[in-house]
Amino acid sequence: MAKGKKPNTFIGVPSGGGIHMSDSKKKKWTVVDTIIVIVVLAAAAAGFKMMSNKIWGGTETKITAQILIPNQNKALGDAIQGAIGEEVTLSLTEKDSGVIKDVKVEPASVMVYDSMKGEYRLQELEETVDITATVEVNVKETDYAFMAGSTAIKVGNATPFRGKGYATEGNVIVIEKEGK
Repeated sequence: MAKGKKPNTFIGVPSGGGIHMSDSKKKKWTVVDTIIVIVVLAAAAAGFKMMSNKIWGGTETKITAQILIPNQNKALGDAIQGAIGEEVTLSLTEKDSGVIKDVKVEPASVMVYDSMKGEYRLQELEETVDITATVEVNVKETDYAFMAGSTAIKVGNATPFRGKGYATEGNVIVIEKEGK
């Protein structure tokens, strides 16, 4: 290429219908551009801070949660009943824990339809129990849930339930906040 000549490069169609690169002017960064970037970053940081307080922040409190663990074998019921006063982990990946305060073990039952009588009735399942564990947990109360670490404790949520010698999952059925 000869000295002082611009390369023949095009943006768009190479048949001459495009814009020649040397025709476009480069924009220079100005103080106004810097101020705009700083304002946008500050707004994003403020929004993140407000949302993170609602989701992960909150006030420390203590709750009592009842967790129903349905249709389990009797050995698991006995193991959890023997663990009253011990810590139980309410997470798969972290050490979010609570203390077992009470355990009720009742025969499991299902609703069946009796076609002879034309009615529904409860029928007990053999060798199967429903376990209701009452657990006291230190949590952060947010606008969306009670958080034990990164685990949301909400009524209806499936919650891991792990202790020494057992691991299962149950559903939170009742939450009572301490002092209420």
